[in-house]
Amino acid sequence: MVPRRDLAARLAARRDLSPTVYSVTFALDGPFERPRAGQFVMVGAPVSGRPFWRRAFSPAAYRDGGLELMIREVGPGTAYWRRAPLGTEATVLGPLGNGFGIGAGGGRIAAVAGGIGLPPVLLAVEEAAREGRSADLYQGAATAEELLETARCREAAAAAGGEFVATTDDGSAGEAGFVTAALEGWLAARRYDLVVACGPLPMLRAIAGLCRRHGIEGRLALEERMACGVGVCLGCVVPRAGGGHARVCADGPVFGAEALDWEALA
Repeated sequence: MVPRRDLAARLAARRDLSPTVYSVTFALDGPFERPRAGQFVMVGAPVSGRPFWRRAFSPAAYRDGGLELMIREVGPGTAYWRRAPLGTEATVLGPLGNGFGIGAGGGRIAAVAGGIGLPPVLLAVEEAAREGRSADLYQGAATAEELLETARCREAAAAAGGEFVATTDDGSAGEAGFVTAALEGWLAARRYDLVVACGPLPMLRAIAGLCRRHGIEGRLALEERMACGVGVCLGCVVPRAGGGHARVCADGPVFGAEALDWEALA
């Protein structure tokens, strides 16, 4: 196993994926363990620059020493890498977290992504294909222009012997409505042994309910702000089912559908 440490990196490539989401690729200076689907990394900007705190991102790909991330611009911290010159230095800590645990054997997987939750879900489908497991990929977005990497999604689903289902809230592409409604519709005709998902909290809460009602195992990756990424600062705690709290960074970010108190989550 490669030791977890801050690894020097530089911004090597960037491309826009939608009006609000862009992709960056960092060239890493040193050995780096290939991230598993559901894990995350902590990215730091130069000491003299901004943002001051590192940001947590889920890897979208790792190829030939290049780590690709998808970032939604919501403030100065997430906008930084959209404007930084190519060649800007960075630090990368990771991969961190437990991941979805996609392995060989088992039945069909439903992989569900909402918005910027696509990277770990897409990696999960690609892992399923390598492990010889079947998987369908569901991606939901508000509008057609916010659907991300649809060609890669179709290719990944096909490689896993499955289908790609796109939904938009406004009906401008794919099926009209929430991605959870599309998943529920397919549950009537297709048997899944496992649901993996990442996206907004209301989506994850709805999927946890679907898993419970249909008796399907669910592994859900939370999107949470993190300052340290290693369980020290306690800034990302969430309520466990039955009492107590879990640290998203150190105990997750992937949790069983029954592990958390979804009603208590704000």
